[in-house]
Amino acid sequence: MKQLSMRLFAPLFFGVLLWSCGAKEKKEESQTTLDESAVAIKLAPVETSEYSLPVVSSGLITTETESKLSFKVGGVISKIYVKEGESVSKGQLLAALDLTEIDAQVAQAKNNLDKTKRDLERGQRLLKDSAATLEQIQNLQTAFNVADEGYRIASFNKQYATIRANASGKVIRKFANEGELVGGGTPVLAINAASQNEWIVKIGLPDVDWVRVKKGDKAKITTDAYPNESFDGDLNVINEGADAYSGLYQAEVRVKPGNKKLASGLFAKVEIAPSVKKSFQHVPIEALVEGQGKKAYVFVVNPDKKSVRKLPVMVAFLENKMAYIADGLKDVTEVISAGSAFLTENSTVKIDQ
Repeated sequence: MKQLSMRLFAPLFFGVLLWSCGAKEKKEESQTTLDESAVAIKLAPVETSEYSLPVVSSGLITTETESKLSFKVGGVISKIYVKEGESVSKGQLLAALDLTEIDAQVAQAKNNLDKTKRDLERGQRLLKDSAATLEQIQNLQTAFNVADEGYRIASFNKQYATIRANASGKVIRKFANEGELVGGGTPVLAINAASQNEWIVKIGLPDVDWVRVKKGDKAKITTDAYPNESFDGDLNVINEGADAYSGLYQAEVRVKPGNKKLASGLFAKVEIAPSVKKSFQHVPIEALVEGQGKKAYVFVVNPDKKSVRKLPVMVAFLENKMAYIADGLKDVTEVISAGSAFLTENSTVKIDQ
């Protein structure tokens, strides 16, 4: 009876054994296939830092006291005493008009003044003798006052028939030559205060940058003249109104050249560091996928460490191989950096340490 039982249960035992081995092999084969199809990835931490994107602009180097000098009245230029690039001191005579016509106008005004003065004195004597009326004397007084003002105007115009330096500096441009006829107010010479090293860069800022900066913000200035050097500076002036033609807000950055030689008209690039900073989360640029404008996506690993999900993010800006995120990474500590380009929402992943 015992031998009969062994004969009946032996095939069943071996059948169960073979089935369990086959199931184990299938499970191992399935696991192997799963591992081979998984995408290898690396994770990068989501970090937070205080940062402000630099404001970059460009403009021409000039001076705070650059002036275009002209005669007050028109006339023929008699003499220009300086040349371009020449140093001048404050009050120095730079140019003069031919005074023939202007002297004649002064003399004419003086003769008219003398005549009206004599008429007024004669009228006052006649008034005492009752030979003139009060109205006549008042008219003579008015004529004398008008003549006196005319003489003052002519004398003032003669005074400004010459050009004198309003500051110590250098002549940077000459717009006219001797013998030319110029009108009143027409620029003849331009000078700057280069001797005082008061150099500035005039730049234009769009509205998105205008709201981010304030007076006193530090700046770096670079020029082609000194390609391997930069100058320190600070934002000195910010206009409150936009230029009617360009739509930009004009600003001035003061340059500190040290002992370097600068010249008016040099092209300069300006990088301003806004003092007001914001808190941003940032991730490596390679973590971004399907970027379009400010919108992009990142992949993050689910708690099971095998599946992933795709999150939309709003990119503030890119800087130094990092993407600064304005929105979308709340409560996210890690994103997929390496391997994200090969993922879909149905992908299986394995994390490389």
